[in-house]
Amino acid sequence: MTPSEFARTELAAMLEKTATANVDRLAALRSLLDAAAAALAAESGVEDAQNELGFIARNLGDDEDYSFMRP
Repeated sequence: MTPSEFARTELAAMLEKTATANVDRLAALRSLLDAAAAALAAESGVEDAQNELGFIARNLGDDEDYSFMRP
């Protein structure tokens, strides 16, 4: 299992739990993003986490090439 597959599986499980725990799904996603960003910064440093989050934000759309591949 790749790290991406692992993360997506865990995310799906967490989102299923939001319904049974009566937790707002969007709020849970935002909180997870905040927790993941903090954990990434703790592991790799704030600057690396900022760069990674910026890259992800710039490339959210599935219908476009990654920004570094665009002309």
